[in-house]
Amino acid sequence: MACALPALAADVREAARHVVEQPSQAMAETLRAIARQTGASVLFDAVAVRGLVAPRVSGRLSAAEAISQALEGSGLMVEVMGDGAVVVKPAVAPAAPAAGTKTSLRQVQLVARTVTPDQDRPGASGSGQPSAGSASQKVEVTGTRLRLVESEGAVPVRVFRREDIERSGQATLERFLGSLNEASVSPGEGAFGATAGQGSVQLRGLPLGSTLILVNGRRVQAVGSSSANFFNLNLIPMAAVERVEIVPVGSSAVYGGDALAGVVNVILRQSMDGVALDMRLASASGTGDGSVSLAAGTRSPTGGFTVVGTYSRSTPLTMAERSFFDDADYRPLGGPDARSRNCVPGTVTTADGSNLPGLTAPVAGIPLRSPGTTLVPADFAATAGQPNLCNSLASGRGSALVHGSEALGLHAVGDLRLSDRWSLFSELTLADDRLRAEQGGLVLSNVLVPETNPYNPFGVPVRVSARLGDANGTQFFARTTRFTRVLAGLRGELPAGWDLELTASTSRDAGERVLGNGNTSVAARNAALASASLATALNPFTVGPAASQDVLDAIWTDSVRANRGRKDLVTVLARGSLGALPAGEVEAVAGAELARDRYETSIPGDVSVVDSRRARAIFGELRLPLMRAGEGTDRGRELAALTVAARGDRYSDFGSASTYQSGLEWRPSRSTLLRASAATSFKPPTLLQTSVDEIRLTTDDFGLVDPALGGAPIVGGEVLRTTNAALEPEEGRAVSLGAIWEPVSQPGMRFGATAWRVRIDGLIALLWPQVTLDNEAQFPGLVTRAADGSVSRVLYTEVNFGRVETAGLDLEAAYGWQAHGGRWNVGASATRTSRYDVVIAPGAPMVSRLGKRFADYWAPEWKGRLSAGFDAGAWRLGWTGRYVGAYEDAGTSTRRLGGFWLHDLAGGFDLRKLGFDIGAAKSATVSLAIVNLTDRLPEFANSSPYYDVTQADWRGRYASVRFSVDW
Repeated sequence: MACALPALAADVREAARHVVEQPSQAMAETLRAIARQTGASVLFDAVAVRGLVAPRVSGRLSAAEAISQALEGSGLMVEVMGDGAVVVKPAVAPAAPAAGTKTSLRQVQLVARTVTPDQDRPGASGSGQPSAGSASQKVEVTGTRLRLVESEGAVPVRVFRREDIERSGQATLERFLGSLNEASVSPGEGAFGATAGQGSVQLRGLPLGSTLILVNGRRVQAVGSSSANFFNLNLIPMAAVERVEIVPVGSSAVYGGDALAGVVNVILRQSMDGVALDMRLASASGTGDGSVSLAAGTRSPTGGFTVVGTYSRSTPLTMAERSFFDDADYRPLGGPDARSRNCVPGTVTTADGSNLPGLTAPVAGIPLRSPGTTLVPADFAATAGQPNLCNSLASGRGSALVHGSEALGLHAVGDLRLSDRWSLFSELTLADDRLRAEQGGLVLSNVLVPETNPYNPFGVPVRVSARLGDANGTQFFARTTRFTRVLAGLRGELPAGWDLELTASTSRDAGERVLGNGNTSVAARNAALASASLATALNPFTVGPAASQDVLDAIWTDSVRANRGRKDLVTVLARGSLGALPAGEVEAVAGAELARDRYETSIPGDVSVVDSRRARAIFGELRLPLMRAGEGTDRGRELAALTVAARGDRYSDFGSASTYQSGLEWRPSRSTLLRASAATSFKPPTLLQTSVDEIRLTTDDFGLVDPALGGAPIVGGEVLRTTNAALEPEEGRAVSLGAIWEPVSQPGMRFGATAWRVRIDGLIALLWPQVTLDNEAQFPGLVTRAADGSVSRVLYTEVNFGRVETAGLDLEAAYGWQAHGGRWNVGASATRTSRYDVVIAPGAPMVSRLGKRFADYWAPEWKGRLSAGFDAGAWRLGWTGRYVGAYEDAGTSTRRLGGFWLHDLAGGFDLRKLGFDIGAAKSATVSLAIVNLTDRLPEFANSSPYYDVTQADWRGRYASVRFSVDW
């Protein structure tokens, strides 16, 4: 043990320290108590400590130091894992596994961990990126509520620490997650993204809303501004994030609905002792962002608290700031001429097709003149026959490629020890997220300008297509969201070694989405164009002010939609042992949930939709050890285990769903893990889909024809927009099969492969009435016929149809070693998607969308990463290369896109270790990162907006600097 202590001290010398006072008692009781007092994850084998008595432990100590005192003379030792978890293991091991590897261990306390500085961690990556194979990142499995932790379990999991996210150089969780191999496509940013500026992730390229987002392992609501479809990741303060855990295969048996594609669990800071300040500034051509955060916390034998406050701001990036959009004539690139006449200034044409008075052509570009200049027909002579053409989307400030944002956030946690076995805990998260982007000028599309208009220089009615100058205001997009999450809980120990946890939480959001100048009053516009008064007329021929503000305000008004979302959740669960099998103890979890969701959306003075649902669930998990080594140096090591989970959910508005999950682990040697898992999942209909206000229309409005009567027009029938009472949840199935090898002879080396398949059936979509008629037999009850066989009613409603199935292989390799005064790390990972088949139209055959760009439901064949880094302790430098494989453009195009690398650099300096005087501070670091070092911009694609939204990042080269101080 004495030989191990100096190494331990080096690893934990800067870890958070706590006042620890424990009497001499059973070793297991001391370890549990230290876990509670320090907030650390303490992992030990109950069999190994059985019968041992710990000495008195006293002092201001880190978790590892306290446990080292308790273990003196026991024949056991401490190992600090990459995430700060403290592992108790035999002091003399047959062969030390690679850093980050855990053998048969139980987790006693799953709360926030004491994290040692990255440069002091064995196996820590210095690449500046989330190294795909870094053993130190593989710590704990999301996807189970069992308090049994192996470094790898039956379900594949990816774990990324706060340092990994910071070193990636990405400013938001959405951008970080979108850069990973498992997210084959992203929702996109800016005006052409699919989320209206909200943060989301699409694991395996599956639809928005099919990845479940958890905060600290607990569900949050699908926010109101997403039409109750997904949670907005931008509402989580970045400075409060401790780590992110990703399960990239679907499963609902543990956490419930929405986990069709997988789970992203965002773990927030739970414990600290001191004060920390973090400041970040980043910039790219035409845009920039920055953030500042202050965190403080303390621990004592009776509890503690942590508070994190954050502020961030970013400026928008628009099409006007990228030369790619200067001219929308893409014919030189093999695309269309997408130029428009809606320019500043615009184009005038005659109303009847004759030549413009005084000119030899019926069309002319409006000449650029100073505001206030009176135009005459002779001014148009130079542009006769030549319309002004431009990229209308890039006019004015241009459509947003990246929205500007401003956010305030607060995260607070606290716990109070009631007794040796029971404690209270609470969490509070507040966020105010504001997003805005000014875009193009106000649009006039082929409007008629009568001869009465005093600014009409031709004296006859003409038509004008133009955008007004910015002096008249612009179209803009803005969104505000206020988010609140409150949780309170009771945690304690029951007899027979069982744990009980009871939590109650509420999370809610409220906000507005504004399309500035998005509504046009045709009557007011026509009146202003026809007005003969200079005071009330609209001048479409100028680049300056076109009318008084009163006139403009009467024509163009904002479109406002208010949204609210809420989830109330009560969960109770118990964990413990059901007894012992020959191979070990059977660990179990049993629990229940009660939930209520509410969604509200409204357009003030117009439409209002309010709906809610109640849900209840019961769930359980078992882990059964199947085999344990009985002789030799491996005696007592677990060889195989089976994990099973089941869950039943019942909803108030559509019915019930039952799901299961199972996993098998087999460890034929200390360095090898073989595993397999299978699971089912579901996604309930959204509250917007189960609460549709009825609207009665006619078949004439849709131009419907009856295929049963030879395509005869349907006259006088009814089309009823309504809720489908028979709507069912989308259902998923997922399987995975994998292997991990970490050779004992080469500590720090790791190889892994996981084959996976995900299938989703019964996709929910709004069915167009004509499609319903064309597939009447497939959707019974949606078409009503009169006695003579004619159609009397068609229901216009959501239905279940379609399927998506994707499969592939995740590969990883990594190696870390000490040499030449520091730690070196190299890593490689890749996702090879081998199948992406869809049926998204009734009666259509299954088609492959693998390697073929679409607006949704597709994936490139390859996505990969390479990384290398060096960490000398006082400084570090790392490189990451991100690869997107080649794929085919959309539609009938055979253009090849993708097949490119993006290169990132990250480095940092520890000022104290470099000899700088940092006063009373415990540490001070400066970190730098450059994303997209070669300034590669998105490539041309053959459909609007003429780039691939799902793979694009228009920021180009993006540099950031971060300064962090801890006291």
